Amino acid sequence: MENLFIPVGGGNEIGASCYFYQVGKVKLLVDSGIRFSRREPFPDFEFLKALAPELDAIVITHAHVDHCGSIHILSELYPETPIYTTHETAQLLALMVEDAIKVRYINDRNSPELWEEYKLLDKALSRIERRDFFDRIEIRDVELVLYPAGHILGAASVGIFYGEGSCAFHTGDISLSPQETVGGAVLPKGERVELLVSESTYLYAKKRFNREKSVEEFFKSVRETIERGGKVLIPAFALGRAQEIILLLSEGMRIGEVPPITVYVDGLAREVTNIYESLLEREIFNYYVQPAPSYPGLGFEEACRENLREADCILSTSGMLMEGTPSFVYGKLLSKRRKSSIILSGYMVEESFGYKLLHDKEVLKEFKCEIKRHHFSAHSGGDEIEKLRQELSPKKYTFVHGYPGKREFKEHAHNREVVRF
Repeated sequence: MENLFIPVGGGNEIGASCYFYQVGKVKLLVDSGIRFSRREPFPDFEFLKALAPELDAIVITHAHVDHCGSIHILSELYPETPIYTTHETAQLLALMVEDAIKVRYINDRNSPELWEEYKLLDKALSRIERRDFFDRIEIRDVELVLYPAGHILGAASVGIFYGEGSCAFHTGDISLSPQETVGGAVLPKGERVELLVSESTYLYAKKRFNREKSVEEFFKSVRETIERGGKVLIPAFALGRAQEIILLLSEGMRIGEVPPITVYVDGLAREVTNIYESLLEREIFNYYVQPAPSYPGLGFEEACRENLREADCILSTSGMLMEGTPSFVYGKLLSKRRKSSIILSGYMVEESFGYKLLHDKEVLKEFKCEIKRHHFSAHSGGDEIEKLRQELSPKKYTFVHGYPGKREFKEHAHNREVVRF
């Protein structure tokens, strides 16, 4: 029987990652994410249900919501299907998906749909089976193995083993290079890889990422802002990026590249960092970098004002300055302060306010503070993806999770496209 790979979402886009595999008679789904779009947030579940009325297994690679944010919707469609993920992802996923639901209904907190989604999430969480890296998960005549993918805590690549030693390897979001909180990815050794499905977030980027240079420039931006008497806002993704930046700021102060400053961590990043400390058995918060305090009786915006009075630097979610989030409120409060800075550190979708701030001159004119962007990546770039391909030597490969240009069109699997292997 022919083996198939089909992106249901997250093919020629970043968001709504959802990938269908049929290996012999076994039907698998890898990831179930959301888009950062109110119009069409979910993968095409109607198409998926027509494609596979039943699934044998669901695997979640990691806890970023573009990969797991619709797991509760998917699980309700397939209530008998087990959900496999790592121990760390299972713990982080609960917090991340709950927050994504809350953000989606931010302007309608009394919506019955909001509470219905919370109920679905509770049911989905009860179906998760936590697995260690390198466990072999048997699904009839197919075995699944979760490999460390780097990227963030708990992130996994998926090896799908079938037949007489054949393998399909799904990278998920992957980084071969180690970071402050996680090591680099681990690849299968000596396996016959029939199909490699690789993310391509930065594969097509013209500019190569240099971590040392980015760190140096980041330290300089923070230092110069503080020296001129300004405040620093660093919008950051709550999961992974925030913890990396906290550790960078602490290291910068230790080596004298950043003056001793008070840093408050606010929004979802505060809760995620607490989980990181527990899972890593490592202190991330310290004397200088603290969770932002709560102010009983104060409104949300006034609490943000109070934090800006107390701290030199605020690190807060969302990383894209999405409207209604803490970082958006802090950004508006700092917008008229010429001595202050907003330091953006990651990817921006077009629907986000952060994207508009970078690309819309009319929006930018409203901000008198300095706007800086320093790139920190938890994804493999073009060089590492080429190294990945050379090491695995797949018979066939295809890319997902990116925006291909005309030249890359043929190597990229688009949504609903069938790849046979």
